[in-house]
Amino acid sequence: MTMTHEPIAMQQKPHNVSRWLRHLGTWRAHARWIFPDKALDALEAAIRESETEHRCEIRLVIEAAMPLAAVWHGHTCRQRAVHLFRQLGVAHTSERTGILLYINIADHDIELIADKGVNALVSAHTWDTVVAQMSAGFRDERYVQSVLDALNTLRGIARESLPAHAGAAPDNALTDRPLIL
Repeated sequence: MTMTHEPIAMQQKPHNVSRWLRHLGTWRAHARWIFPDKALDALEAAIRESETEHRCEIRLVIEAAMPLAAVWHGHTCRQRAVHLFRQLGVAHTSERTGILLYINIADHDIELIADKGVNALVSAHTWDTVVAQMSAGFRDERYVQSVLDALNTLRGIARESLPAHAGAAPDNALTDRPLIL
């Protein structure tokens, strides 16, 4: 499993009060404002269409703020993404081809985690490029379009690395609907 993330300006430390307050003040409504139902429908359709062309399972998670206890104890967005990767079953796909795209609104962080079946074929630099492009779009406040562009890039990477088996129905083991936490 490889994890790629947008660097955070300062290293997270246990009991970082300002970070804890930022997470306390970032509500799920913030994520719903940035990604309303219409946007979630478009993102879901992009994932569903993508997965007809390759054997990867893509899961998108948008989290407004991490649980406050985790923030208080200094857990990073990377640690949270790894936890969700396992908890949501992305780590348990039949060919080990799960990909988690995790967005944390409070920390302005993006994590991309891919399972070993994908990482055997795709370089870490490729994942870094996807995250960097998405981060640039977020800086320009093009949130939905940036995620759609990232999903399209992931589609191309997955199609090239793990194309769908000819004539076989896609194994859609995970929901395509983005999860907002």
